[in-house]
Amino acid sequence: MKKIRIRLLLLLLCTLLLCGCVRGGASPAAPTAAPVESESTAAPDVPTESPAPAPEEEVSVQEGESEKRIETLSRQEDIPVFRDMEYERPSLEEMDTLILAAEEAMDSGADFETLEPLLDDCFLYYYHYDTMYTLADIRSCLDQSDEYYAEEYLWCAENYTLIDQAIDGLYYACAASPLAAELEENYFWEGFCEEYSDETESIYNDETVALMQQESNLIAEYRALMAEPVVNYRGKDEPLDALLDRLTGSAYNNAVIAYYTQYNDRVADLFIRLVSVREQLADAMGYESYEQMQYSYGFGRDYTPEQAEGYLQDIKSYMVPLYRELSVSSVPYEVWYSELDEETLRDILRQSVSDFGGSVLEAYEFMLRYELCDLKQDSRKVNMSFETYLNDYEAPFLFVNSEGTNEDILTFAHEFGHYSDAYVNLNAYETVDLAEVYSQAMEYLVLSRLDEQLDEEEVDNLARIKMIDTVEMFVYQASYAEFEHRVYALGADNLSAEVLNETARQVAKEYGYYVYNYDEFFSLSWIDIPHYFEQAFYIVSYPISDDLAMQIFDLERGEAGAGMRRYLDNLERDFSGILGLVDAGGFESPFAPGRVAAIAATAREILGL
Repeated sequence: MKKIRIRLLLLLLCTLLLCGCVRGGASPAAPTAAPVESESTAAPDVPTESPAPAPEEEVSVQEGESEKRIETLSRQEDIPVFRDMEYERPSLEEMDTLILAAEEAMDSGADFETLEPLLDDCFLYYYHYDTMYTLADIRSCLDQSDEYYAEEYLWCAENYTLIDQAIDGLYYACAASPLAAELEENYFWEGFCEEYSDETESIYNDETVALMQQESNLIAEYRALMAEPVVNYRGKDEPLDALLDRLTGSAYNNAVIAYYTQYNDRVADLFIRLVSVREQLADAMGYESYEQMQYSYGFGRDYTPEQAEGYLQDIKSYMVPLYRELSVSSVPYEVWYSELDEETLRDILRQSVSDFGGSVLEAYEFMLRYELCDLKQDSRKVNMSFETYLNDYEAPFLFVNSEGTNEDILTFAHEFGHYSDAYVNLNAYETVDLAEVYSQAMEYLVLSRLDEQLDEEEVDNLARIKMIDTVEMFVYQASYAEFEHRVYALGADNLSAEVLNETARQVAKEYGYYVYNYDEFFSLSWIDIPHYFEQAFYIVSYPISDDLAMQIFDLERGEAGAGMRRYLDNLERDFSGILGLVDAGGFESPFAPGRVAAIAATAREILGL
């Protein structure tokens, strides 16, 4: 059977096996009253969307301490369709048995040919655990009322750290064995022996494992708390979704505020405990702060928090003024959202990606053939969109909680950008920033290929929807990133619900979307941003990666096909970070002077401001 080399990453700090993509967010819509003036400027008022949507995508990307390579099966063409993929709770004992067999073989002086299949068995079972975890996660997201898969997801999440610890121990055993040099040359990667030469340097010990499990449990607690919120409204407890479905106007607004008020203290307490655990974990792993740990260890970024901070300041300087101008203009009122059913949505994207051809079109056909996407509207689904990966089948999976409107074209395209990337590269390691370039660029490229599916007016309307979305994304995601930075800088001991609410209020004011008459909304709605809980410090990747996506869009606007060619030239790759793409693809660094100003100029041109 044919074998290929691929990357294996230890899923350390495992919290969520999604690509972190959230469009529209878990928040109820913003208050629906007519726009009012804020303290300093006209109130931002973008129709049909919440003033404070949850973060845009995403991802949990598989992350880890270093890049691992093993032998694994190539993509199969006889896999079952998704609904027939069987779930079974993976066995910790089986993992221990396989690792023990490999370690005993090394201790007994086995040669490389004897040891290799034993190591394969260990790593393939690691992949199997990951696949079962992902299946439980997807099926729990498809139906939040399914108690079985909710419980299985929680069990897999809670025990993932133990699996990682066992694999980590196997690496050290391999590096200490007489076959270490041969394993480095023929099985692992250059520098393996040096990296695993001293077991005392392992990040896994009783303290860190316990903290990782605490973190995972707190994240699961947040998920359970927010899955089906119940609000006491006018003396009666009602599910939030059902309540909002039957209310309008001021009654709707009052119910939204009731939800935030009733959940604020509970979520704040949970979040503060989570910040505390993460501070302890960063300290135990030798980092000065959790933010530094996430940049270096969690996400493997090839840029620094200081560079990101400078980028956020540029957003304040160039994008926030554009957002304020957009908010008081007629542009948001001139776009429309038309109904779009699932079948039409599939057909539109199929025709758009046919222009790409090759591996991108192949990825789309593979996805449909094996039912590896779910696009339906269903109140039971988690309110997010994402792409994830089923390692046993070498198959990505795409999840979209559709709105049933033309904006779903952009959401589907975004997640399919992730899907194509994972399909072509067999889910090879990449930073979250690089992952988001391929997804956001796919939106812009599909937007440029709708002429045969939509009339000119519809395409122009969708382009303006996308540019409104881009401006909002830069402003909101930057503000969310700033919120995180300030919260962790304060430290858990200095946090309270009041401090968190005030921080959210101040950030909203600084980024131009605070509305004085809706103070409670902007102070309390931070509880609905899932990335704060599930993937801290991920959010900054959205605007930074969109910088390169916009460069691809500008190429496409300048010459039809130029952006697509640049995209395809860099889709299959041997680099993993966003600055690696800058070098390999001939792009301008997002941290170069004037980049945010250039993006703002493009958006201004398309929006006619």
